[in-house]
Amino acid sequence: MISGSKFKMVGSSDYPLCDCCGKTNLTRAVIVENEHAEEFNIGVICASKVLRQVYQGKKLPVSQGAIISMGKEARASSAWKIRNGYSSPSLAAA
Repeated sequence: MISGSKFKMVGSSDYPLCDCCGKTNLTRAVIVENEHAEEFNIGVICASKVLRQVYQGKKLPVSQGAIISMGKEARASSAWKIRNGYSSPSLAAA
């Protein structure tokens, strides 16, 4: 089980097990890091629930497409990040 209240996207993963729900044979997974620098491999569906955004006073799940995009950007090379002014998103958990 994962713990923490604030997570940031670290990258995408090929590991087929979700640390959040225990599901196996994941086709799409990402790596998130909590405020204590612990990394977790979680599936895209669990990540959409863990990485929630506040919109008009409500905490809403992030779309699965956005999760995949954030994972790809986090995995990108450091030269690309510097060139494009990328900064890793940090979102509060529900």
